[in-house]
Amino acid sequence: MDSEKKSLALDVVQREALYLDEQRWDEWTALYAPDCVFWVPMWKTDTQLTSDPETELSFIYLDGIRYLEERVRRVVSGRAVSSVPVPRTSHLVGPGLASSDDGGQTVVVQSAWRSQAYLHKDHEVVEYAGRYTHVLTLDAATHAYRIQQKKIVLNCDHLQSKLDFFYL
Repeated sequence: MDSEKKSLALDVVQREALYLDEQRWDEWTALYAPDCVFWVPMWKTDTQLTSDPETELSFIYLDGIRYLEERVRRVVSGRAVSSVPVPRTSHLVGPGLASSDDGGQTVVVQSAWRSQAYLHKDHEVVEYAGRYTHVLTLDAATHAYRIQQKKIVLNCDHLQSKLDFFYL
């Protein structure tokens, strides 16, 4: 994979964090492929994650862009009462490692992350951290990378507050 494709793939991961922090929901969902998967597995044991979102519990499992868009609509409309007002967030994504076995058509980016969210109602900040695995595919029409899969591993599965996509 050439350095330009690697740079473009890493840029998608950074832009995703920025769009979440700035609540630029349309731009955030536009980063995703139509048949994307957004998955936050649970810890089965101290060392083993759940591996099948169809048969095991997950913190979040959204299969397809329509489910991401619906989640955003619920948050924006205020129908997600637990997210009113939407917390202010700050995502820090470490330098990612990008790899590809097919010349850059599909790129896997692995990175560490940390987020802070200010909860207006509680006047407190909650923090989450973990690892991301983004699988990006090159869109032939636009020559831009889209997020095909995003797997979010939480280091601590003792949740400090409610959990939603924008915390992660």
